[in-house]
Amino acid sequence: MSSSLHNQARWSMPRWLFFVSTAAVIAGAIGLGAAFATRPNEGWLWLVVNFVLFWGIASGMLAWAAAFRVAQATWTPVINRFAHSAVRTAPLLFIVLIILIAGLRGYVPWIEHPAKGKEAWLSVPAFAVREIIAALLFWGMSWLLVRWSLAVDAKPDVPDADARRLNGVAVVVVVVFALTSSIVAWDFVMSLAPEWVSTVFSAYYFCTNLYAGMAVLVLIAAALRKPLGLEDRLKPHHFHDMGNLLLAFSLFNMGLFFAQYVTIWYENLPDEVWFLILRYDKGIWPPISWTSFILGYSIPFLLLQSRMIKLSSKLLSMVAVMVLVGVGVERYILVVPSLTPAHLVISPVGALSVLGFAGMFVVSIGWFLSRYSPISSADEVLEK
Repeated sequence: MSSSLHNQARWSMPRWLFFVSTAAVIAGAIGLGAAFATRPNEGWLWLVVNFVLFWGIASGMLAWAAAFRVAQATWTPVINRFAHSAVRTAPLLFIVLIILIAGLRGYVPWIEHPAKGKEAWLSVPAFAVREIIAALLFWGMSWLLVRWSLAVDAKPDVPDADARRLNGVAVVVVVVFALTSSIVAWDFVMSLAPEWVSTVFSAYYFCTNLYAGMAVLVLIAAALRKPLGLEDRLKPHHFHDMGNLLLAFSLFNMGLFFAQYVTIWYENLPDEVWFLILRYDKGIWPPISWTSFILGYSIPFLLLQSRMIKLSSKLLSMVAVMVLVGVGVERYILVVPSLTPAHLVISPVGALSVLGFAGMFVVSIGWFLSRYSPISSADEVLEK
């Protein structure tokens, strides 16, 4: 098992991709810097949007690696290693989190206008403590999962003790993922509209993170299958399985959306209904909101009925891009209308910031995959 593993080629990121990704990071930093210097409110809004989006994608990828380990999946040793690469985004995402905590006065409404009955929860100390603890807990457990998996790669076989240790930490990562994603949803989306109440939204957020995380894994697998010589390990049926997961989560997330929508609609409570009316019924936001829903969930659901699309890495990648665009726009409409209900806040700063975070994502994942085997030895043994 290990001889082929150790001889497996690492990925060498093409120079053009490294240059483009680095340029995107620099452009994004310049764009956000200019926004903070001239229009700080816009800078904070886009920083929150990107944090909610890319934190969700990275955590969703790692949650898949943990979930596959818990399920003892036999078809995912390569996919798991691609998912492990998301751990390299942790330092930069943590820095962004600290910046957002330090700048709370620039974008949250509850500091100047305390939310009645929620003062203890919506306070700067409580916000900072729970976010930092949540981040350290999730990324710490994820780091252990990845580190222990990489440690097994250097061994001629997989000792039972190592397998049990990986199984145990994977269970913890899955549980912590749901908890920490919920905290991010409460603090960086729901607290921007502190009067809004929803018991479903946190579940919706972490399930859509899994959806977006799988879409990124599809893109990585399709892009690196040939450069890494993984044609025998990433066959059409592997893409078919990933396509089925995308199909399942497109349906499940639409179900969660309408469970929340219908419940709020028939209750017709002012504290709940305004959030959805603003985005999906009246004003400037409904065209964007419904476009993101149709593009990110409805169309992928229909396209993924086709077995031919799921068996083709190229066609499935197109669907994955559609998913990411839809989810990305959805993150925008979850954040921005709460603070600027009458303004779209669409500008070059927004585009540059998204490109900057995407560039950071590519460089971080590229760094990881250039140093470690693309096959997880601990998961490969499950195939045998």
